[in-house]
Amino acid sequence: MKQSIKAALISALLFPGLGQILVLKRFARGCIFLLPTLAGAVTILRVVAVQVNALAGQLANGTLPFDITMIAQQIAASRTNGPAMTAATLACVLCWSASILDAILFGNDQHYHHPQHPHPQQGQQ
Repeated sequence: MKQSIKAALISALLFPGLGQILVLKRFARGCIFLLPTLAGAVTILRVVAVQVNALAGQLANGTLPFDITMIAQQIAASRTNGPAMTAATLACVLCWSASILDAILFGNDQHYHHPQHPHPQQGQQ
């Protein structure tokens, strides 16, 4: 399997940038995709955790009955929209997509690869 395909699969299925780091040995290039996605994911998880804690608190103290319809309405009315959530989601989607495309398009670019087994220079014996 080509290195570019391996890198694209790792970046697609595990986390963006990991294919560049682990397979292509391009640490800086992988971090370009990994760090913004990680920041976006942390932001999304923080917003979700706040909402889950609020709902759990309402369920625990009895202000929200354990009724699936009312819980669904409460979730729909929660404040998960906003510029921070939009930016975080956009960063995740764009970086994830760009990481896959980068691995496919530039994964076999010999300009970036360092040979693992250098060939002896011609003319030397």
